Amino acid sequence: MTKRILILHDLSVGSRRTNRDHLYNFAKYEKGNLYLYHAANAPVTDALKSINFDGVIINYCFLGYRAGPLYPILKTKYAWLRNLTCPKIAICQDDYTDSGFLDEWLEFMKVTTIYSPIQSGVDKLYPLNWGKAKFKLGLTAYTDNAQLVEYRKFVKPFKKRGVDVGTRVRFLPPQFGRYGRIKGESAEDFSDAADIAGFKTDISTDPQDVIFGSDWLKFLGNCKFTLGSKGGSSLNDPYGKLRHKITKYLTNNPNAGFAEVEKKCFPGLDGQHVFAGVSPRLFEAAALKTCQILIRDEYVGGIEEYVDYIPLEEDLSNLDEVFELMRDESKCIAMVESCYQKLIATNDFDYSNFVPEVLAEIKSSKQGITQTDIRNINGHLNALAPYLNIKTQFGGFYERLWRRVLANAAYADSSEYICSAFDLPGELSTCASAISLLQESDCKSTNIEYAATMIAICKYIKANPINLKNVSQLAIEKAYTYEDLETWWDMCEYIYEPTSGRKKTQKSKASTGKIINAKTTKPSRQKTSRVK
Repeated sequence: MTKRILILHDLSVGSRRTNRDHLYNFAKYEKGNLYLYHAANAPVTDALKSINFDGVIINYCFLGYRAGPLYPILKTKYAWLRNLTCPKIAICQDDYTDSGFLDEWLEFMKVTTIYSPIQSGVDKLYPLNWGKAKFKLGLTAYTDNAQLVEYRKFVKPFKKRGVDVGTRVRFLPPQFGRYGRIKGESAEDFSDAADIAGFKTDISTDPQDVIFGSDWLKFLGNCKFTLGSKGGSSLNDPYGKLRHKITKYLTNNPNAGFAEVEKKCFPGLDGQHVFAGVSPRLFEAAALKTCQILIRDEYVGGIEEYVDYIPLEEDLSNLDEVFELMRDESKCIAMVESCYQKLIATNDFDYSNFVPEVLAEIKSSKQGITQTDIRNINGHLNALAPYLNIKTQFGGFYERLWRRVLANAAYADSSEYICSAFDLPGELSTCASAISLLQESDCKSTNIEYAATMIAICKYIKANPINLKNVSQLAIEKAYTYEDLETWWDMCEYIYEPTSGRKKTQKSKASTGKIINAKTTKPSRQKTSRVK
């Protein structure tokens, strides 16, 4: 019997392939169901709330709004979910970031099952849901048999690969604790030592050296070895208070090292808990038959040190042993093949297994899709027409901004923001003026432009457009880039305090919505001591 499933997400044009796979492989690997994909900022219609869903899946990109000013708006907007009696499944990532808000939100929606990539300490991240919801291990990415065909064309014979050791690693800021710095520090230290030992390396922690898409697969397929470890955090900061404290301190003391930041901002708090999980790279490297040098730890799939990978001590004290093993090609090729068999060939970590596991939580109703459901679905899609057709009015980059205006206006804190029948009210002319000012300015970063106008439009419409222009000018003076903006909440500080320079990292998002009936179809490096 067909299941009626609502999938909440926030995909954008720039969303990673792993995010898209997490969402669309449900329809790919369990056909015959009706999947209604609903973007976070799309309007919630009465028709949508009237559909008798058999289950709801809440993706991590949707839950990412817990760390920003739209969180209270979206919490109210989707409060109706708590009244649904069907299974509600949350697929989470980066749980340790603002885990308190995440825990509260999931409890508020009465989520029944939580998938988390964190392999230990989950009870510390979800105290409200622990004992209420069912917890399962959900990896940040899975393999996809259909995509392995694409992978094969990038696999070179081990002996013919042009790079001995290659990787790209992000250097995490202090708010992730010492554990968050292990991957970056280990990569740089290993690179220095490997160069001296005569290996050809291509290892970088510089954001400008990031490799995307098929170019990354081509790069990794040309490396004999790659470095890896779990990702995570050793600092428990459930509401982001420490993060903001750290950010403020580094703004005033930009050259402060980790030890100084720890002493001033979170003395004695680091390392009390370690929240970690495996990354997609573990499977990418296995699929591309690249030998992995992994920080000694407990991974997944039963992979063993010296059998499936070369173990590296966290303090790099066994480098001589690692280099000796790297020079033994026969042993390395044997480890590559063994790792491939355990992580790839078994299909244990493939979407073809993950999807049925998740959907097994959802039981189909006896009546299936009813005529009432069809009327409600059609009514919902018809109501979305103005939202989906904004491009004819604005087009391009600003289409995304105005979609959010129309979608969220009714949930703001004043009746004057309500958009009647999706017409632009006069109150929004201030925002239009602000956008025009930013368009006419010399701001070279659309991310700053996007973040600033988003704050003004969705929540802080009363902000003076002159302040928004100052944001743009400040961005030029400070040469801020994509990595310099952290969250829309931080951008609020720019709007109301445009003279206080801060460096942030911003995540740009946009909304889309669709229905699928599958039946018919470097910052400067700071040395730290290692964490055990």
